[in-house]
Amino acid sequence: MFRTVEKYFEPAVIVTTLGAIIVLVFADVIARFAFSTSISVANELARLSFVYMIYFGVSYAIRERRHMRVTIVLDAAPYGLRRWLLLTAELVFLTYSVTVCWLGVVITGQAIERGKILSATQWPTSVLYAAIIFSGAISAARLLHSVYRVGVKGDTELAPQLDV
Repeated sequence: MFRTVEKYFEPAVIVTTLGAIIVLVFADVIARFAFSTSISVANELARLSFVYMIYFGVSYAIRERRHMRVTIVLDAAPYGLRRWLLLTAELVFLTYSVTVCWLGVVITGQAIERGKILSATQWPTSVLYAAIIFSGAISAARLLHSVYRVGVKGDTELAPQLDV
């Protein structure tokens, strides 16, 4: 059960939010051209969906080892040095993800204290900022696993091999 959730969680969120964006934007376009009105809730929900899609895409890219990086030095390095360079890079990225998660908690807390709400849905803005917390935490967990793979198992592959 846990492996299934671990494997499909981010893709499910990404696909669901992308589907929501498509439906919401399409409905708003139809409303604008056919009825000369706008669906304000559709715009806001599409924006929320987009934010969640992007943030969960970050953790998915980390899991698949497909996040952006410049590898010219890493590619030229011998195995031993390559392992330490990759481990250092993953630790720096882990520090960044933990910092992002913590700052997400701070920002969300401030939004809750101020009682800010989204204009169309009347939801608290903390719903929007929670994406930062979730993504930062999941990214940190994914990076901890990557640090384990590189540091303990010696895995220095930058991306999984694709079956062609």
